[in-house]
Amino acid sequence: MISDNECHAPMFIIARNPKPNARLPYLACLPVAGEAPLVLATSDTWPTGRDLFCYQLESWPEKLEVLEAVPVQSCRRAGKAVHLVLKRRQRRRSMFIWTESKGRTLIFWRTQQTMQAARPGIRVPTARGLERRTVSIAIDHRERYPWKFPHQHAYTERRELPTGDYGIFFGNRLIAAVERKTVADLAGALSSGTLRMQLVELSSLPRGCLVIEGRLSDLVKAEKKGGVSTGWLLNLVAALQAEYPNVQWIFAETRGMAQDMAYRWLSAAAVVLRGQIETQKETQEGLDPDSWRQTDPEETAHASYSPSGIVPTTSQTSIVAEDPVEGNAAAPVYVKDRLGRHREALLLAQQGCIWTISSYQEHFQVSAATAYNDIKDLIEQGHLTSTGSKHPKQYVYRKE
Repeated sequence: MISDNECHAPMFIIARNPKPNARLPYLACLPVAGEAPLVLATSDTWPTGRDLFCYQLESWPEKLEVLEAVPVQSCRRAGKAVHLVLKRRQRRRSMFIWTESKGRTLIFWRTQQTMQAARPGIRVPTARGLERRTVSIAIDHRERYPWKFPHQHAYTERRELPTGDYGIFFGNRLIAAVERKTVADLAGALSSGTLRMQLVELSSLPRGCLVIEGRLSDLVKAEKKGGVSTGWLLNLVAALQAEYPNVQWIFAETRGMAQDMAYRWLSAAAVVLRGQIETQKETQEGLDPDSWRQTDPEETAHASYSPSGIVPTTSQTSIVAEDPVEGNAAAPVYVKDRLGRHREALLLAQQGCIWTISSYQEHFQVSAATAYNDIKDLIEQGHLTSTGSKHPKQYVYRKE
């Protein structure tokens, strides 16, 4: 028999399933950091030749025959997986992976030994179908010759990005961005010091990436011609990568490969961050789960500013994505470009807000001319209408 206190202790416990003739004859109790103990039924005491299928139970039964109780070095959740490290010399590391198959949620217990036998989708669940995912990619309006993603399942829209050249939005929040560089651009940014400032901005996001059209050897050759020491250049690259670990560097040989990697990376970032939010239930309490959906590309293409999925800044409410490895919360980045202002203004108008030029100007911290032009746009699109004869003129949501 095992007590509740023992189950909550930092021990990994394997016990025999008390249910007679059970198809999964063993139970495992995992003390996941920051959560209640996770109880799983499984078919063996440790994965060896293959991954073990697991079934989650609601609670740890009483009167069990304990087979093993091993101290835990770490047991933490990262996205849709739980990583377990035990304090013993052998059979130390394993992970429990949640994945989807035919509409069902499946749990697999795997180790390094079973990795070769596992299906690719089980090895890295977030890698499944990235090339087939439809992604809405925002392209910074200052990008002169942008990637168009002609062979990928991507919708694109032009808008102002606070950082990066290509980004993914959840609602009105930029959650992942790619900074694009050619080898010549990168060499110039390294020499001038501007790259460091860009990395600072990218590191403020939950996910950031630097994609270079070319190889590292191309960068070294280019700098050699300019009389720059190879050692100094590599030191600079290494130092910046170590200083800003939240920003990944991807060297791609061609423009096409760089474009394809950027698309897949943005798609993966969206999958991972959505998975984090779904598993961090305590962070979502009281918030609309749709506020983290990605902006509908069809809505954007037709300039229909649907209020669903918009996070109003007046309430100062945000969901902060936590880094699955370090556990550091990344600060939210809200975008107040023209499209973002339109969406938020419409949302607040639907909730009963009465706009004037001065109230719009104060709310969004813009000039009177910008406030006037924004309201004029919303009127022309049929979303707002003027009301009454008061001065200053008032604008309200136009009901169907």
